Amino acid sequence: MIENFIFNIFFDFALILFPIAFLFSRKKSLKKAVQELGFVKINGLSFLKKSFLLFVALIVASVVLSTALGFFGLNDLSLVSESIERISPIIPLFLMIVILRVISEEVFFRGFLVEKIGIVASSGIFALFHIGYGSVAEVIGAFVLGLLLAKAFQLNKNLYPNILGHAAYNAIALWAIFMV
Repeated sequence: MIENFIFNIFFDFALILFPIAFLFSRKKSLKKAVQELGFVKINGLSFLKKSFLLFVALIVASVVLSTALGFFGLNDLSLVSESIERISPIIPLFLMIVILRVISEEVFFRGFLVEKIGIVASSGIFALFHIGYGSVAEVIGAFVLGLLLAKAFQLNKNLYPNILGHAAYNAIALWAIFMV
């Protein structure tokens, strides 16, 4: 189990470092590469407002999608819960899923891929990265939530609201798995 955890950490760092190295290799400075990925200064109130609105949109979409998938008999999210519950201890898991994983996914899928291949394709790849849980609902949900995250990034041209909104969403999802 610890090997899987360590692999995930290295994988997350690769998702962060690849786009930075790719953009840096295009004869740009490191600062410009990081800015091109969407790490741009943002007003504090604007940042919080955009993050909160994105978080609410992710929660609403998740509830609607979960209800719809349940109606069609496709809500197999218990597979995701079972997979996550097998990982312990909870503090490193929380830090990995809420901080490192969110940053790596936002950098790679939104900051890098949205600009290269578009919203739908980047969301499709994001969904495929969630196939490991063995849950149809997780893949569909990742696609839909990926669309929301990608559109928010495209509108804001900034990763900070995405990171905070996505992190809050993942924190609530983990809380629901372990506390409910």
